[in-house]
Amino acid sequence: MRLCGAVVGSSLTGSVGAVIGRRALLIGGALGLTGMAGCGVVNVTLPWNPPSPLPVAAAPDLPGQLARARALADHLIDHAEAWTLSARQVASLRWFAKAVDAHARVLLSSDPARRQQVTTPLPSAKKVTMATAKATYAALTALLATLAAEHRARALPAEGEAALLWASLAAFSSTMATRLSVGFAKRGDDDTGLTPDLTATTREKVLALCLQAAYSYELAIAAPSLTADDQHLLQQRLRAWRTLRENMLAVGSEASAGPPPIGYDLRPARNRAGAFALGVQTETAALPIFGGWVAGTVVKSERSVGVGALAGANTALVRFGGNALRWPGWPA
Repeated sequence: MRLCGAVVGSSLTGSVGAVIGRRALLIGGALGLTGMAGCGVVNVTLPWNPPSPLPVAAAPDLPGQLARARALADHLIDHAEAWTLSARQVASLRWFAKAVDAHARVLLSSDPARRQQVTTPLPSAKKVTMATAKATYAALTALLATLAAEHRARALPAEGEAALLWASLAAFSSTMATRLSVGFAKRGDDDTGLTPDLTATTREKVLALCLQAAYSYELAIAAPSLTADDQHLLQQRLRAWRTLRENMLAVGSEASAGPPPIGYDLRPARNRAGAFALGVQTETAALPIFGGWVAGTVVKSERSVGVGALAGANTALVRFGGNALRWPGWPA
């Protein structure tokens, strides 16, 4: 680099720029060099190293399991007409297959905790030979239940983004294990662009969330003309939120809950649709809060509670008609 005849470095070009890694930053004007008589333009090349990958537990069997899940879904899609699958089931299976591909692109990368992506293909899976939709769905459900348990086991000892990675995959797998065979009405398109704020979700914020979520479900349950099954589902979530608060208080001292974190107006539900909409609003708002809590807490007992809460909220969201998500718990 040349500054008014003095040579610093060894490069001289006809553009104003400093190259840091692959990004060019204009520095001539900022340094005031262009107004100096006899000065040429400068080019500075500085070294840049990418951050080291975050530690993630090894999962050598996972690529084969994902390939098997994809093969089972494809088998159902290929036989959809012969087995008279509904349009909703087929659309859900196609969405699921793409979600598995998205997970594989991250998990096969060198830095999955940051959700880096690669195009490495999954290994070949054994040919699926099941002769009925029932048998194929049963095999897929069993595999997803296994994946949910294994992902949860990986999430509990992990920290930071790695904990959220496994907790999110556990929530996805457990939801798909219970809802994929019937299909889901809405399919989200959440991607890998954002990272969690590890300091944004405090224990007090989660406790406040529990209180407001319980109130939301009380308003939902009060809607007229609900069937017994509807009442049961809503009551189940009300109990789950109350239990979550009790569990949190059991693993730590009493905390003063701050302002409720859910950013929507609560109004009594007038019918079944309104009651389920309250459920969707509640669980949608809860997912990124749970995700930030799982990633940010350093208390293992809290992380265990958070991993379960994330999975429960994600399944409830889909059950009440909300978006199925590829990465539940991550900011979207």
